[in-house]
Amino acid sequence: MSKEETNPEEAPTPEEVQAPEVNISDFADILQIIDVAATRGAFKGNELSAVGVIRDRVAAFVNFYTPAEQAPDEATTESTDPEVTEETSE
Repeated sequence: MSKEETNPEEAPTPEEVQAPEVNISDFADILQIIDVAATRGAFKGNELSAVGVIRDRVAAFVNFYTPAEQAPDEATTESTDPEVTEETSE
């Protein structure tokens, strides 16, 4: 090892090391990959239940966090003009 490799002063600090990022769309992509692989017969019969358990857990995670992202859309469709709502409800 060279002196440069063992010098602790030159090692990156935790602030300099960027953590990998994963977001909800990555998990949605994982679901699509599992579905495509299953459709194409990538899994053996005895592997299907284990794959299904993982797929269900990822799907539950995606479904849990996705509504928060869709809330503005729902609020937009529900927040109609109060005058129009009152006129139609009378």
